Amino acid sequence: MTVRRTLAVLVAGLVAAAAALVGGGTPASAAGGKRVVVYYQTQYSNGSYVSPLGLTDHNTGATDLLIGAFHLNADKSVHLNDDPPGDPKFTQMWADVATMRAKGVHALGMVGGAAAGSFQRLDTDFATYYPLLKNVVSTYHLDGLDLDVEESMSLAGVERLIDQLHTDFGSGFLVTLAPVATALSGGGNLSGFSYDQLYRDRAGSIAWFNAQFYCGWGSLSSTSGYDAVVNHGVVPADKVVAGTLTNPDNCGSGYVDPTTLHSTIAALTATYPSFGGVAGWEYFNSLPGGTAAPWQWAAQVSAAMGAGGGTGPTDLALGKSVTGTAPCNSNETPAKAVNGSVSGGNSDKFCSFASPSQLTVDLGASYAVTGLEIDHASAGGESTSYNTRAYTVQVSTNGTSWTTVAQATANTAGVTTHTLTATSARYVRLNVTKPTQTTDPATRVYELKVFG
Repeated sequence: MTVRRTLAVLVAGLVAAAAALVGGGTPASAAGGKRVVVYYQTQYSNGSYVSPLGLTDHNTGATDLLIGAFHLNADKSVHLNDDPPGDPKFTQMWADVATMRAKGVHALGMVGGAAAGSFQRLDTDFATYYPLLKNVVSTYHLDGLDLDVEESMSLAGVERLIDQLHTDFGSGFLVTLAPVATALSGGGNLSGFSYDQLYRDRAGSIAWFNAQFYCGWGSLSSTSGYDAVVNHGVVPADKVVAGTLTNPDNCGSGYVDPTTLHSTIAALTATYPSFGGVAGWEYFNSLPGGTAAPWQWAAQVSAAMGAGGGTGPTDLALGKSVTGTAPCNSNETPAKAVNGSVSGGNSDKFCSFASPSQLTVDLGASYAVTGLEIDHASAGGESTSYNTRAYTVQVSTNGTSWTTVAQATANTAGVTTHTLTATSARYVRLNVTKPTQTTDPATRVYELKVFG
């Protein structure tokens, strides 16, 4: 993609573990089956490894991880960013990718980007350079390739590449392309060939387009750019994934704040039942979680597509920013109550000895909240005597003025649910006034879910 970072590097060689996972597991899915695509190019930030496992550990709905960027060099070597893909320091990354594939996330290699040369070489000397690319796919068990052609290439050359990939790896191999958004609406592009003609010629061979709505080529501040692509009448909505920046530092222009992005995604989902999904450039510093919790971006995008018409209720609290009273210990923090899991053992919960205790989730934007679920102690496998006895739930749009929307005074159940009349809220607060059925003073909340 435009202005690709070429920070330190990627990849490594835990091939043995990955080899057992050819084809991956059951496909992951976001709201309504739409794609949540995450570009993963910065594998080391300030010298520390950035693992992508947060995307699956926190059940974000991420469907595709695009590992970048592969380059075919003039000396007939292959690099991922600045290093060979088999460099031992990237062994852990390949292990993590294998784990994600086993959970159904597709792993694609991103080829090209702002560093020119790879596609020109494939165009003019296919017999020399294609085998290098084929070897990368085979060695690292990739489920597909994302062709980010930001240099001149002939239409015949890109079609030959697509055809050969399917010949060698089958019809199920995912071939995606990453044009600037205007390339799909009849405007300018960086690739030298017509995307309209490419799609007419090879529609069935292209899984989808990761269209860049940023860096001067569009914006997701509204639906207008995406509408222009669909109204152009060539590429349908199910083949257009809306690409956006995850952090303003990742490009010179085009970042859209989470609240605005949520609104646009919800509108696109409602307008186009077959909306292709959203892609984020790039993972390591994605907001709102930043480098500490970059996976939160994918969770919010999944929630936004659910709010726009995805099937089933969407947990708006999943992976969101959360605060609370002092935890019982460092392993039972407020974040455990919004991590999407109740099965990680007795520490997979928020615990607090405070009286009363409190848990507050910032949804990141105001939503029409329609329901709540609270998973108490026995939902996580503990004694029913530890289930929360009495509590209230309050909501707020500004974090200052609060309205009580649900309460319990004599609960014994391990899971409690509350259906609400649609109520606008950004903040949701759980106040526990009697933490257990006995005199035990510890609040135990395995999960707080907010639906909208």
